[in-house]
Amino acid sequence: MMDCGLACEMKAESSKHNCSELAKQTGQLAHLLRSTVRLASSTQSLYKPPLRRIASDLSKHLDRALALARKCKHSGVLRQVFSITTTADFRKLYSLLDSSIADIKWLLSIFDFESDTNLLLPLIASNDPILAWVWSFVAAVQMGQLHDRIDAANELASLAHENDRNKKIVVDEGGIGPLLRLLKEGASPEAQLVAATALYNIGTDQKSVRIILSKLASMAEMDGGVQRQ
Repeated sequence: MMDCGLACEMKAESSKHNCSELAKQTGQLAHLLRSTVRLASSTQSLYKPPLRRIASDLSKHLDRALALARKCKHSGVLRQVFSITTTADFRKLYSLLDSSIADIKWLLSIFDFESDTNLLLPLIASNDPILAWVWSFVAAVQMGQLHDRIDAANELASLAHENDRNKKIVVDEGGIGPLLRLLKEGASPEAQLVAATALYNIGTDQKSVRIILSKLASMAEMDGGVQRQ
């Protein structure tokens, strides 16, 4: 990423201000990604679906930034037209990178259960708030302390009870496994109750039931392998 910004600065004398801003943004992204890597390295059970979605969008934005940096090599009689075009391109790119910066900050915030910081909605899910809520709650069920897991499982139970679309989002975003683990661990009667309620509210169609049974079988197989070792 830093190469993208620095290359742009070196190649585009006429676009130095734009490239300087691009370098700042890529530098900020690099810092945030280092924080994300440190978190991933120190966490045994990282909840990955929002990370994958954000990383996919960021990769596209960085490809766009690199392509723009390469365009800055242009010169000659079309320089003025090119300058107008790239200014508009830079503005669009700034907006995209700002969105990625905000999304990564949100991602780090939902993984930090000891912080009071609560960034409510990532831009990547601005058109679908339920998706952001599901990501946040499933992350808490999978990675949080017991009280966080209980609260989040209760929220997932409520969401799943509302409508079929919410149930599908919980299933598609990997919510069943963490709920089953919370139920199976038996950390407290309350934890088991809210996990069972959430799974009951989710498992109202054949597909969801099949996924729940498949996850249970996989967990049993893994536990059996551990015991044999």
